[in-house]
Amino acid sequence: MRGAGRLAARVRAALLVSAVAGCTSQTTVAHIPLDLVIGSGDGQFGVVGSQLPTPLRVVAQAAASGLPREDVTVLLDVTQGGATLVGATTTVTDSTGSTEVRVRLGSSPGPVRVRARVADQPNVSTEFGLFGVLQPTVSSIAPTTTTAGATVTLTGTSFSPVPDHNVVLFSGVRGRVLAATSTSLQVVVPRCIPVRDVEVHMQLGVVASADTVGLTVTGGIVLEPMNVGDVIDVADDAGFECHALPGSSGTSYLAVVYSVSTVGAAQHPYRFTALASPGPVPSPPRAAQPAHAELQGPAPDPQAIWDQHVRDLEGALIRERATGPAGSIAPSVSGPAAVPAVGERRSFSVFNAQGTFDQVGAVAQFVGTRAAIFVDTLAPPGGFDIGELATFAARFDQVIHPQVTTTFGAASDLDANGRIVVLFTPAVNRLTPRGASGFVGGFFFGNDLLPSRTGSNGGEVFYALVPDPTGIHSSARSKALVASVVPAILAHEFQHMVHFNERVLVRGAPAQEALWLSEALAQMAEEVVARAYQWLGDSASDSIFRSGTRARSRQYLQRPDTVSVIVTTGQGSLPERGGGFLALL
Repeated sequence: MRGAGRLAARVRAALLVSAVAGCTSQTTVAHIPLDLVIGSGDGQFGVVGSQLPTPLRVVAQAAASGLPREDVTVLLDVTQGGATLVGATTTVTDSTGSTEVRVRLGSSPGPVRVRARVADQPNVSTEFGLFGVLQPTVSSIAPTTTTAGATVTLTGTSFSPVPDHNVVLFSGVRGRVLAATSTSLQVVVPRCIPVRDVEVHMQLGVVASADTVGLTVTGGIVLEPMNVGDVIDVADDAGFECHALPGSSGTSYLAVVYSVSTVGAAQHPYRFTALASPGPVPSPPRAAQPAHAELQGPAPDPQAIWDQHVRDLEGALIRERATGPAGSIAPSVSGPAAVPAVGERRSFSVFNAQGTFDQVGAVAQFVGTRAAIFVDTLAPPGGFDIGELATFAARFDQVIHPQVTTTFGAASDLDANGRIVVLFTPAVNRLTPRGASGFVGGFFFGNDLLPSRTGSNGGEVFYALVPDPTGIHSSARSKALVASVVPAILAHEFQHMVHFNERVLVRGAPAQEALWLSEALAQMAEEVVARAYQWLGDSASDSIFRSGTRARSRQYLQRPDTVSVIVTTGQGSLPERGGGFLALL
């Protein structure tokens, strides 16, 4: 019995419950009680037959503490309406306790309900309410001239009979719908609308009417008096509250948007709208610049978006690997074990934006002590010559590799060739849509260090875009531009490569690094290399490696009261990345 007591103590410590009867015992798992809460995606409207724009995100939390729980298996299914789930219906929560699925609506209008439940605790569940609709139309408004605070009638088609489902915007400011039918809405003009002409349209969620009607507001505005130091706290979840503030030359206001949600992985899209002008302003044509200012975040950065996508995929690979056979060290693989020779031809699998792999042929153009540079055989004319490739390899051999490995740890060498392959390929150029404000310059994908995975190259590869002066594969990128941005991206992504080896292959970690810290460490690699060049007295190279971190830090410092330092979802915006880097610095 003494031995049984020691066994029971160990079992309790492992959250197991033992039932001992005589000389036999049965052991069952006692699960930590969980809550499942909605993070985002609830209440969406979409045109029938389309995929909803926002994924349905749920967050698993410990019921007692409210802390997120990783590696919780969540089952999702449609319980009402004609809709299908896109992708896996059995998912596992990440380090933020969250997981998500996308939904494609059926062909008939109506409500849709999607249930999420914990596999091991089926009584723990939550449901999303969604709506498939037809695109509404707006035909007229009566009266066409009125005052702020008055009620107007909007007529059209495909409205919702539920008043609050209908979002009626007066040049971007929402008015409250008092009554609704499928063809008529009774709407209160917001009291903050100044004397002016406004455009009125309606929408169901993000499904907006293609038409607008004009309304002239002649008075009725209620001014909110404010003095220096005064604060107005607007906490109106329905979105109907608005304020008119006095203005004159030199007057400015600070607006701070913040979330009071207790769900860390929740997402809260918002739009901040302001109307100005003391007198009537003609309503602009539909195609002209709107008469209201919409203050939104900076344009998405293609490199950050692609980084996030690749890191998310790596997270899934790591979780899948952690549930496989035991063992922390990845085995060596058969492959090009010899040091690549100049002129050697090799085929590579390059991950693309469609989630598959491009097969590209490349030739080794320069081989250094740490870098082997391959160039895609389909690279456009006007690319790097041998001398320029040698300079690029020297940066990696002499500064990037020693500085990053000394600071962050060792790189793997699965293909036993003692080199990091740097592959210049137009497959990277094609990751950026033409006309985008930024571009993807290069990346590392941990799939290459998991040789059993489809598309793995079984070795260490960094993928970089090629000079494309005439824009054959995407927007035109000059040789000078590529030469100025790729070195810092290589330092950044090489840190991710080293980190993947040290964390996943060597130590067998079951999950990714915290998102903000992973990105901050990679940015620190840029800083470490910049400092080395600064010590060498090479100010031009110092600037190449510091320009990105300086720009991101500057964006954070310009708005520190509105930017989170700890990013819990995605890879963070550019200002958030700057904040994370400064926190680590």
